[in-house]
Amino acid sequence: MRRKTRRLLLRLVVVSVLVFVSICAFLIYKERETLSRLGNPGQNAEATQVYSRWLDLAPQTGGSRERVLGWLAALNYRPVTGTPSQAGDYSANDAELIVFSRPFRYPDKDYPAQLLRVEFRRDRLSALEALSGHAALVGWRLEPKVLAEWNTQTKTSRRQVRVADLPPYVPRAVLAIEDKRFFQHGALDWLGIGRAFWVDVRHGGLRQGASTISQQLARSIFLNVERTWRRKALEAALAVYLEVRYSKPQLLEMYLNQVYWGQEGSESLLGVESASEAFFGKPARVLTISESAVLAGMLQSPNRYSPRSAPEIARERRDLVLGLMQTQNIITDSQYAAALTERVRTAPAKKSDESAYFLAALRDQLAERYSLPLLLSQGWRIFTTLDPLLQHDAMSALKPSAGQAALVAIDPASGAIRAWVGGTNYQTNPFDHASAARRQPGSAFKPFVALAALESRKATTATLLDDKPLSLQGVSGVWSPRNYDRKYRGQVSVWDAVVYSLNVPIVRLAMLTGVPSLIDAARRAGIESPLRDDLSLALGTSEVSLLELTGAYATLANHGDRCPPYNLESIVGGEGNILESHQALPQKALAPEPVFLVTQMLEGVLDTGTGKAARTMGLIAPAAGKTGTSENFQDAWFLGYTTNLAAGVWVGYDKPKSLGRSAAGIALPIWTAFMKRAVVLDPPQNFEEPPGLIWKTIDTDSGLLARSGCPHRRKAAFLAGTEPTQDCPLHAGGLTGFFQRWRSKT
Repeated sequence: MRRKTRRLLLRLVVVSVLVFVSICAFLIYKERETLSRLGNPGQNAEATQVYSRWLDLAPQTGGSRERVLGWLAALNYRPVTGTPSQAGDYSANDAELIVFSRPFRYPDKDYPAQLLRVEFRRDRLSALEALSGHAALVGWRLEPKVLAEWNTQTKTSRRQVRVADLPPYVPRAVLAIEDKRFFQHGALDWLGIGRAFWVDVRHGGLRQGASTISQQLARSIFLNVERTWRRKALEAALAVYLEVRYSKPQLLEMYLNQVYWGQEGSESLLGVESASEAFFGKPARVLTISESAVLAGMLQSPNRYSPRSAPEIARERRDLVLGLMQTQNIITDSQYAAALTERVRTAPAKKSDESAYFLAALRDQLAERYSLPLLLSQGWRIFTTLDPLLQHDAMSALKPSAGQAALVAIDPASGAIRAWVGGTNYQTNPFDHASAARRQPGSAFKPFVALAALESRKATTATLLDDKPLSLQGVSGVWSPRNYDRKYRGQVSVWDAVVYSLNVPIVRLAMLTGVPSLIDAARRAGIESPLRDDLSLALGTSEVSLLELTGAYATLANHGDRCPPYNLESIVGGEGNILESHQALPQKALAPEPVFLVTQMLEGVLDTGTGKAARTMGLIAPAAGKTGTSENFQDAWFLGYTTNLAAGVWVGYDKPKSLGRSAAGIALPIWTAFMKRAVVLDPPQNFEEPPGLIWKTIDTDSGLLARSGCPHRRKAAFLAGTEPTQDCPLHAGGLTGFFQRWRSKT
């Protein structure tokens, strides 16, 4: 029995030793492989390609002739005379295109090079044929455009530096804010872990970190950055391994040479030397104390604390770091005082590319799941939703804007983000106004008030509302909403309240419906930001992002089916394996009947209401939209959609400042310029009416059924059971009414 026990124990020891040796061997291999890349940019690394969407060619759904020609130009296909002889060539005449498509490996299958005949009828792709076998094709693809190449050499600025060559305050500034006890504790800071653990337990999840420099280095070398207990435990074990293998000064130098410091155009800034050159135009060895504190303060959130995009926030963060450096005796009192008064001056930024904001948002999103060295060196292929033609048109439309501006465009049928511009210049202001900024949308929120009223059957588009002075007692005192023009019209319909953006009737409609119903409708459409539980919400006083508001309008464009906005289609690993793939399905969020009625009103905004300048400027396609202007003209919005595309525009300043004009004069022209191009590339259809609506001709003065004498009449759709059944009492019927109406016209 003892012999069997000894044999069993011996086997366990042997297995344990083999497992331990295997793990150590793997860690040493992985560590050397990764650290060799860190020290030798580009060595043993495969670039990660980031692509736009590809173009599906299919009869009736493949877009216009201009869309296909634009795609060929964007991908640098060569126009030739006669039949193309090699991939990448095409010829064109009035009736058809002959395209020799390039081969491409898509996530789902490989497409070979193919000689195609693409025919058009009435400017729409009508037929597709493979000329090699004269076979009709159901569909084919044109390859996506390369948006960026993420690589440790070509698209990453990584310049190595020795800590010994730096002024002592440069690395110490980083330690002051990131890990002040780095040289006192081991791989883990148990005091910090205890504090963070208490916070996490109180909140029921990972809310606060306590990562040491060694842990952060281990994470970037070996792991992704998902916030789970398992990852944190593994990170701690690997940090111990690194502390055994290397000295503290060596670990600090590794960290300073590979930590992420933000973005310079399409380049990722890795290491203090690259950051110093990018932001201050000089090597790190000549940084001032103030500049060192600025860079150290950026590490927690490079975009948020960037001295270019948020100079005031960056200065406050710098002052925090300087205060820590003073209390930790890294700098003297006189050095602290001098550094506080030093003005933060940044070097001129490089010119950014058209997709800079989109790529920055994508990179930040992926950084939540993968380490940066992994993204830069594994030869991945990342397929996004961005449409290069629409993105170019969005950039062009924003050029004449005042202050800052942003534009987002979404395919309502899928939620795919087709254009994303977060500001007027990424280099001088990388803060993303499309997703990170939250502002009051003003009247752009009113469609959701109307939607809630229609859904609850508390009102129809013909319901009359009092347009008279209104005073309401609120928590902070009496609130008296006023119309934009300071005029009152007595009684107006819900239709006119939306089309002409009348504040007082909209507030009365919200009173009729109830704020909880309004919040519920907005939530189901896609608004996720906190919403005020009071009647001022009806006038758009709750702050939202352009991205989420455009997504909510996309729900309206998609007949009430919500497809949450997304920017990533798939990630293909270096071996061809699918690492991620978008699979979301539409959510039945809103009933199509009330949504159609809201769309009708928003069409009226463009035809006769506050957005009618869009028609004057040449947008003739079926479209719906709404202006939005916040208090004191600080923010200007226009949100709108066709059956193919929902787009939103915001214009304003980073600091509170009046634009001096309403949204109709600032945001609407940008939106119109963009949508005029979009409808040429992908012509939309008329908005489809769902079954079950009841149409009646009404008198707009009374909201009831029109009689022959009613001078103001409109055909209106109603939810079944809400249509008026009484005749207008204001005007005569029969021949008497007819002649009265005829006489009033003459």
